[in-house]
Amino acid sequence: GHAHFSAVLSGDPSEVPPVRLAVAKLAVSNGFADRASDLSLALDELLANANEHGRPPIHVNTWYDGRIVLEVTDAGPGFDRRLPTNLPSTGGDGGRGLWIIRQISDHVDIASSDSGTVVRVELSHEPHIGA
Repeated sequence: GHAHFSAVLSGDPSEVPPVRLAVAKLAVSNGFADRASDLSLALDELLANANEHGRPPIHVNTWYDGRIVLEVTDAGPGFDRRLPTNLPSTGGDGGRGLWIIRQISDHVDIASSDSGTVVRVELSHEPHIGA
């Protein structure tokens, strides 16, 4: 079935559309059709963020285990990517993308280390439970 998808991107923009399609397909086939566009938008923002702050290769992993999980890993050095709680001013720092991701996701987690940065986005069927 469509329970898992992964890809490795070199930073070439032409690589993105098939990945976006596969991620949306996974969302649709697992009951998240109404949020597939949200997931695609989150993917776009995460890839833009990885391209801006990280360096290739960029790994995209998404799977369904009762919720949809999307992880984007880049090989950039670790640095502080605190998620802003309000919309930042339009600076070129990529902060706005993370703000957008926060609005459309049920959970966002960022793990940075010397070997790279992993941003994980989760969509739940019951987003308000336990929140």
